[in-house]
Amino acid sequence: MSLVLMIVRRGRAALGEPKRAAGPVPHAVKRPPVVATRAKDPGVSADLERGVGDIRRSDPGFDPVRLSGYTAMTFRDVQAAWMKGDVASLRPRVTPEIHAELEVQCDRLRGSRRSNRVEEIEIRAEITEAWQESGRDYVTAYISGSMVDYIVDDVSDALVDGSRTKSRRVEEFWTFTRPAGLNFWMLSDIQTS
Repeated sequence: MSLVLMIVRRGRAALGEPKRAAGPVPHAVKRPPVVATRAKDPGVSADLERGVGDIRRSDPGFDPVRLSGYTAMTFRDVQAAWMKGDVASLRPRVTPEIHAELEVQCDRLRGSRRSNRVEEIEIRAEITEAWQESGRDYVTAYISGSMVDYIVDDVSDALVDGSRTKSRRVEEFWTFTRPAGLNFWMLSDIQTS
């Protein structure tokens, strides 16, 4: 089971509930982020555009399309760090709460003498929500696609969970935050759709 699912399933107590719920799954994931989706869902598009506008007041160069790319890259990097057992490398890219949970999960997996393998990651990220609250910027991205995800025994390499060949569907919302303005985005919450 991938790191992301382990975080989501571990319960909300460690991280607290997100300040806002992620937006609905987009009707057509293939459409470009932020670009007018008014014809199909004017409320979602208007809210997103308003949030992007709010963020651009303190960061005129904010680009949701670039942040979509950053989200996909972060997804892959988090999975790679998780497989290596190197969650320390993620410290600058995740909130302290997420980092602490990653360490606990990594230690638990290592203690059971098991390893998580993730391969053939085919995902796409699309910004679905943006807002400011209490001096912070927030952006939620919908991540969809597939990946091969399985757990093996470290000693025997025997399959413990998942499949070495069959892909599983990925549908998650990742929320990033930062102090408002020109600051670095950090992963702050993960939810399944």
